[in-house]
Amino acid sequence: MSSSPSLYVDRDTFLHRLNARSKLALLVGVFVSAYVFGNPLWVFVPLAASFVALVAVGGWPNFRRLWFIVLALFLVGFAVWPAFTEPGGETLLSTPLGTLTERELLFALGRSERIVAFIVGGLLFVTTTSNEEIVAGMRSLGIPFAFCFAVGTALRLFPTLLGSANTVRQAQAARGHEVGGNNPIGLLRSYIPLLIPVFMTAIRNVQTQAMALEARGFDTRGKRSFYNNQPFGATDWLVAAFGLALAAAAIALRLQGYGAI
Repeated sequence: MSSSPSLYVDRDTFLHRLNARSKLALLVGVFVSAYVFGNPLWVFVPLAASFVALVAVGGWPNFRRLWFIVLALFLVGFAVWPAFTEPGGETLLSTPLGTLTERELLFALGRSERIVAFIVGGLLFVTTTSNEEIVAGMRSLGIPFAFCFAVGTALRLFPTLLGSANTVRQAQAARGHEVGGNNPIGLLRSYIPLLIPVFMTAIRNVQTQAMALEARGFDTRGKRSFYNNQPFGATDWLVAAFGLALAAAAIALRLQGYGAI
């Protein structure tokens, strides 16, 4: 597993050259499109578009880092969501514990796809936007610097957390703990003993960084300047308008009954 301090992939692509603010508007369009629809076929459209774009800009290594998290969230959502919707349609599965109807299946699949779409869309954004560009873009929108700094720091620490998780996994394997399984449930159960050391490592890293910032006199109240501020050109305006129009169109279609289960 890579220990890169950032998920950003330095490439010269169309998305990389865009201003962070226009990419945020495009991300809003993708998120809204995935959120407003319930039918899994409709949710799959923004999910597939985001995934294709992610691979095209060189983000496949980043997705490989997160594949287990994505799979775990998808499977957990797929197993849990049927309990939160009313049954309807043809009965697909009947067991002593309950039944699974067509509507419950579509509902669970749509909600699980939505979660994956959020992850892939966010991963596409951080793959094509450096932490410095994210902070500068958010600050230019009037967001307080303290919040912008917290977001940038979290994004920078995330790959470090993944590296720590891999180190803990190797240490536990050396002590005789088998990480793996013949089925998704067994795989999930094998990762449970890794959670406490991983989270304790993350908390210790955060405390260390907080003390380092205090020792250097970090103050979020001062006015900040940013190096390499990107201009907001005509292409950025077009992309931002497209992202907002995509969100508005998705909401309009949903209000007319499209994309419902």
